[in-house]
Amino acid sequence: MDLALAEADVRSMVRLLGDVVALAGGISEKRRLLMDGLCRIIDATTWIWCMAEFDPDKPPSFIGMEHGGWNEERFARYLEAMNHPDMEPVTRPSSIELKVRGTHLTRTQRQMDPDMLLEKSGAAAFWERANIGALMTSQRPMEGGGISGIGVYRELGKPHFTEREARIAHIILSEVPWLHFHAFPDRPSQEITRLYPRHRTILNLLCEGWSRKKIATHLGISENTIHGYVKDIYRHFGVNAQAELIARLTKGDGGDR
Repeated sequence: MDLALAEADVRSMVRLLGDVVALAGGISEKRRLLMDGLCRIIDATTWIWCMAEFDPDKPPSFIGMEHGGWNEERFARYLEAMNHPDMEPVTRPSSIELKVRGTHLTRTQRQMDPDMLLEKSGAAAFWERANIGALMTSQRPMEGGGISGIGVYRELGKPHFTEREARIAHIILSEVPWLHFHAFPDRPSQEITRLYPRHRTILNLLCEGWSRKKIATHLGISENTIHGYVKDIYRHFGVNAQAELIARLTKGDGGDR
């Protein structure tokens, strides 16, 4: 039988969506209000909203992240977990489903990974270090490829998200198409799967404003090694500085203006 939400759930959802519409702020402020409110309703502790390359034949890759509920160190560990090469077989079934159906989908961890590949993979230890147990994703296809991707998370030891919570999240997140990313800012952004997992982790940390020294300390590698990775990243995007890279990933290369 199809799940019907309780009246209290519906009231909470309508109130949240009304608050988001009424907020006199920009897109980022409205996203934050929406996600913080959703997390309260479904008892999640952290969230991310990003653009992602999510193709069955490519490793999952993410840019343009907005997020809430994390401290700096834990978010950095989360980026390592997300960019781990063992995540490719874990996300493959859901990326196949998304490609076939071509519509906004919301899935709990048990739905997207019924064989519990994540728990058996080399990536599992990275998720544990980030203190992430249960997760749920909501993905909306973008124009020209890729997705506007959302993840909500609970800490280790917390129960998995339920069918009710997935239904609440899907209804809320599918009712705000104007808040979703609509396309990658430019071609190099869409082609980040050409970068290796370590490059993508460093790219994400650079976009968080981290210095090369800080990244090297966190990853336990030398600054010289980081310099090499950063050089590759800059070459890929055709930029010469960190500020230019961040601007490129938020505004594109100007070819659409």
